[in-house]
Amino acid sequence: MVAHRGASAHEAENTLPAFEAAIHAGADAIEFDVRMTADGIAVVMHDPDVSRTTDGSGLVRELRLAEVKRLRIRLVGGDPSEVPTVDETLSYLSGRVGADIEIKNVPGEPDFEPDRQAAVEATLAALERIAFVGDVLISSFNPFAIARARELAPQIQTGLLTDRDVDARAALGFAREQGHPWILPHVVRVLDAGEGFVDEAHAAGAFVGTWLTDDASTAVSLLRGGVDAVATNDPAVIVAARDAALG
Repeated sequence: MVAHRGASAHEAENTLPAFEAAIHAGADAIEFDVRMTADGIAVVMHDPDVSRTTDGSGLVRELRLAEVKRLRIRLVGGDPSEVPTVDETLSYLSGRVGADIEIKNVPGEPDFEPDRQAAVEATLAALERIAFVGDVLISSFNPFAIARARELAPQIQTGLLTDRDVDARAALGFAREQGHPWILPHVVRVLDAGEGFVDEAHAAGAFVGTWLTDDASTAVSLLRGGVDAVATNDPAVIVAARDAALG
């Protein structure tokens, strides 16, 4: 069970309190997003613009770390929190839970850099600097990002995220051609692919993760069907349902 941006159904996404709640709920891994500041520091933020989740505005890539750190994230029933860096997040999670690190350098977004993979390089450097203890997956919707991760750190697992409109078998074919061990299609596409799809993926040497469901019955059905990882915003509910159904 992968906690999507932490326990984001109940805590502010991509914050240390959300990660703590997910660990307490029994999540096996925490998914979080990486973007770069203007001064080249990797921080944990989903959107290119900070306005949805903080009290500020502007693109992450146009703000220096000191400016990002002055932003405040509104928490549920608690004091405001600050945006964590990737180093802070990895230090917090190390030895406690796995890390599913999504690289946000995606075509069409205002901070897209087609000729650079700075977020990949900064993330790999942070993993080495922190000496992270636990399973690690580098994932992205951008195939060039995970290709760069494989080039620099072939020992770290990589996964291809695909949008809702991408067929799961097409994702499998591309990921295996590129040597990525994980495919991460949208949950609808995994369900549409039918009962034999996960076995096909496993036979091809791939692991199957999927995003995103907060429905306990759907999550249990996917796990019974052999899906290797299910991402959810509500790990407490999904972990409890998994343990009750599967032991």
